[in-house]
Amino acid sequence: PMPGTGGLYGSWNTAVPSPYSGRGLNAPQSTSGLAAASGPPAVNEAEVQETYATFGEQLQQWAPAIAAALDQEVISQALQQLEQSDQMWHQALGPRGWRLSTELPQTGRTAYGLGGSTQEISVFERNLPKPFCDDPQANQLWQRRQQLEKFLVHPLYGPTVRQYVLERLRDWRQRGILNATRHDTWRPNPNMPTDAHILENLIFQTLNLSMEFCDCFLAAGQAPPRVKHLGQAPSAFLRQTVDQTPTPKPVPHYEVVVLQKVWKLRPGNRNLLEALALLMHALRKNSRSYNSFPQSLRNVMEGSANPWLSSFQNLYNRFF
Repeated sequence: PMPGTGGLYGSWNTAVPSPYSGRGLNAPQSTSGLAAASGPPAVNEAEVQETYATFGEQLQQWAPAIAAALDQEVISQALQQLEQSDQMWHQALGPRGWRLSTELPQTGRTAYGLGGSTQEISVFERNLPKPFCDDPQANQLWQRRQQLEKFLVHPLYGPTVRQYVLERLRDWRQRGILNATRHDTWRPNPNMPTDAHILENLIFQTLNLSMEFCDCFLAAGQAPPRVKHLGQAPSAFLRQTVDQTPTPKPVPHYEVVVLQKVWKLRPGNRNLLEALALLMHALRKNSRSYNSFPQSLRNVMEGSANPWLSSFQNLYNRFF
């Protein structure tokens, strides 16, 4: 896997005690500095007002523009690549008596049906079985598939939510993130992610394609990230403020920590969009790390006339 991304449904962040630590999904997690709550976090309105008094006009432009960039190049491109990958693997496996499965791997590889037995390869298997693993091109295509699968599996929820996340992303592709996201705390059952969780994973997996984002710019509790980016300690980073250990897991909530200051934001589905915008704004002023962000997001921050100039495809292809 890429640096900073962990396994297929492993971690985002190994730098600080957080719900995304490399200790595993079921390991005890530090809750120091986190608010345990089942709903949106309590926010000091005076502190929030300072953020919106300072950046309100920009955030009204930046957050929808970032959402549109994600719509145009991340969601659309990722789903298109998944569909193409499905077709390619079905065509490659079928004549050999194998099929691609989106279910968890079984103890045995044989599935029985009216047409007789078929060998299965699950999308949750990190490596191809024999004889396919002996083919370098097949291995390369499978690793591409594994990177795409990360968009469908939030590390706090694991593989069982894959189909639900896929359906939500398809809805977002059809209607756009801002139009399609459901009420902050809505979920079909307590074991499923909210739309805010799905958006969180989408953003972090995208950023991890171009940089070790979650290791270098993401923290929980009071400790800052301990991993330097380009040899620099972060001059700004995101901090998760809500404990994600309860069930149902509360809506994620982020604030932006800069030197001598914390910018607090309102809860809700736009929270991470606004936090990401403020983070990039701070890094643009005083860190060369800003240039590691995808070009389309930098275009948003710089007021480009064509902010969603496609860069996800180029970003994705850099690794293969």
